[in-house]
Amino acid sequence: MSADDTAYYRKRAIEEREMALRSERQSVAAIHEDLAKQYQALVDQVELRPKIRIIATDRQTASG
Repeated sequence: MSADDTAYYRKRAIEEREMALRSERQSVAAIHEDLAKQYQALVDQVELRPKIRIIATDRQTASG
């Protein structure tokens, strides 16, 4: 997932939470909150993934 995707999902999570707060019907608010949680899970999946770096080293021995 690219940084653009992560930013988009983060933005959508915020928007869905705002819509949940503005919703007059509880069932509609619950749907928006669920969508917000799903978007946030996508963001968390990327941000919480361990970052692994592979460093190549020269494997020559002293003898040769």
